[in-house]
Amino acid sequence: MPLLSAIREIRQKQFAPIYVLYGPESFLAEEFMTLAKREMIDPAYADLNLSVYDCTETPLSHILQDAETLPFLGEHRLVIAKQAYFLTGSKPQTKHESDPNVLIPYLEQPPSYTTLILYTDADKLDERKKLVKSLQQKARVIPFPHLRDSDLYAWIERQAQKYETSMERSLAAKLAERIGGDLRLLDKELEKMSLYVGGKGGVITDEVIEKLASRTLEQDVFALIEQIAAGRLDKGLRMLYDCLKTGEEPIRLLALMARQFRLLLHVRQWAPKGYSQQQLAGMLKVHPYAVKKAGEQARYFSEEALRKLLAILAEEDFRMKSGQVDKRLALELFMTRVFEERMKAKRS
Repeated sequence: MPLLSAIREIRQKQFAPIYVLYGPESFLAEEFMTLAKREMIDPAYADLNLSVYDCTETPLSHILQDAETLPFLGEHRLVIAKQAYFLTGSKPQTKHESDPNVLIPYLEQPPSYTTLILYTDADKLDERKKLVKSLQQKARVIPFPHLRDSDLYAWIERQAQKYETSMERSLAAKLAERIGGDLRLLDKELEKMSLYVGGKGGVITDEVIEKLASRTLEQDVFALIEQIAAGRLDKGLRMLYDCLKTGEEPIRLLALMARQFRLLLHVRQWAPKGYSQQQLAGMLKVHPYAVKKAGEQARYFSEEALRKLLAILAEEDFRMKSGQVDKRLALELFMTRVFEERMKAKRS
């Protein structure tokens, strides 16, 4: 079921007896659950009619028993069951092993006075399971994949409006490029910038983003490699010096560079085989936005060049840790080697 349709129903006080939420975008899933709490439960009796469980710690039979209990001094009960691992193919360690089949009789006649929300951050449900097939027929099943490209930019614009400010689509894209695709971090940045521009009616401009938008060290390393990939060694070195001036440890910077070049190599190897950004993101355990940007950088290097650069990184890591080389000089020389490989690819 589309997320916006489910939100619309809830706001119209049309509550489904069961919702199944799945996917890695936990920020949006948590916002949905917050909406459900606000719309379904009288705040005066929230302690009596709202229950939140972890399925790895509480047996499913106990959770369903709570769901079948009549609401107290209110009209509706909400039961949220997180870490619903039994809907996926994974088998995490649990304090209590649950029999998921106890949910099947509940599905046949769920109480109208209760809404049960089952949530897992897994990328997909195990559709081979009888329970999952039943839920797909009888429950509201809502996916929460990572947002990317136009969906991510549109979300940033809407979130700015939530803070009573506005911004252009091009600036939403710039903010995503600078901060990354982490919605929690983006939300905090938008809140900060909206306060800066005065809240209601304010406009987030390019100048505001340049002045206020923070960047993680991972994003700085990503950006400096992007500068070199684009043939701008001088700007890449300037960004490196800025990182060192803030007191960042060179060994950590080198480790983050190795992480990024491993990502470039994986994308270089797998993208030509027809995998989508979403599939690669799932395989590599990174955000689809990172896969997209890595794909843009990887096209400037051959697979052989990326392997060579990773070997150099491993050697420089050993030399740094054993005191055989000046750490700053090692980083500078490595970035020069990256630039050389990029220029070789350009000439070939």
